[in-house]
Amino acid sequence: MILKHKKTQILFFVISFFCFMLIFLFSLRNNVKDLNKELLQVKKEISKEQNLIKVLESDFTNLSKSNRINKIAREKLGLEKTNSYQIKKLSDFYVNKI
Repeated sequence: MILKHKKTQILFFVISFFCFMLIFLFSLRNNVKDLNKELLQVKKEISKEQNLIKVLESDFTNLSKSNRINKIAREKLGLEKTNSYQIKKLSDFYVNKI
């Protein structure tokens, strides 16, 4: 081996080990930075989706009000309240075969 003295060999291995650890830790730090950026982006997307859900729930509440549905049914479809003579039993539709 090039390094003949035991102390020099140990020093070489220690310095090599620390250099390797330094490179490893630098790489790890960059990976953590990238993951934090990605996490922040995902949190922003989740927040946008939650806001959209709130808007959609509000719209659904407004659109499903019974007064509004009744008004549209009357004006656009010509529907009126159901009278009792219009209600039939399901058995009234069966045809008896003899």
